[in-house]
Amino acid sequence: MNSKDKLLDVTFREIYVNGYSATSVDKILKKANMNKGSMYHFFKSKKALTLAMIEENLSTYMRNKYEPLLTHEKNFIDEIIKLLKQKDGFDFVNGCKLNNLVQELSPIDSDFKNALEKVYVNFESIFEEVLVKAINLGEIKHDDPKALSMYIVASLEGCLGTAKKSHDGKVFQTCISQLDLFLQSLKI
Repeated sequence: MNSKDKLLDVTFREIYVNGYSATSVDKILKKANMNKGSMYHFFKSKKALTLAMIEENLSTYMRNKYEPLLTHEKNFIDEIIKLLKQKDGFDFVNGCKLNNLVQELSPIDSDFKNALEKVYVNFESIFEEVLVKAINLGEIKHDDPKALSMYIVASLEGCLGTAKKSHDGKVFQTCISQLDLFLQSLKI
């Protein structure tokens, strides 16, 4: 891993666990075993470093986690639910990497808001593409896959937030089971 990638990786982990405001550049550099000169070679500020982390690390994380849904050829609702019920794929103590940043950074800075919204829209578009495939194959009936994809993502984020407040995967499973019931009701 080169220095820039290491810096982005450490920034991703530190901000995820501690939040943007509580994560200092010095803490990032210490964890990355780098000096300020190294950081400023790549990024002019903590904000620039964080924007790059959102665009590179967070975007990649979300794609890697959810784009496998696009590889399936049938049973799309079952595949969505199967992915969402994988408890080991979620952190019920720290919550969602994307949503944490949206909650903390979107209200305070338009650059952060725009970068995070782009990741969020891409996240929703994965589900939309899967839902369009399900509709086209006659697996489900629904007139607005874009709205349904937003609903799925919002439900997932809500379930993760509810589990985070309890630090309990069982709470997440209970919540996701309700999304499962709704999605199953769309099947033809």
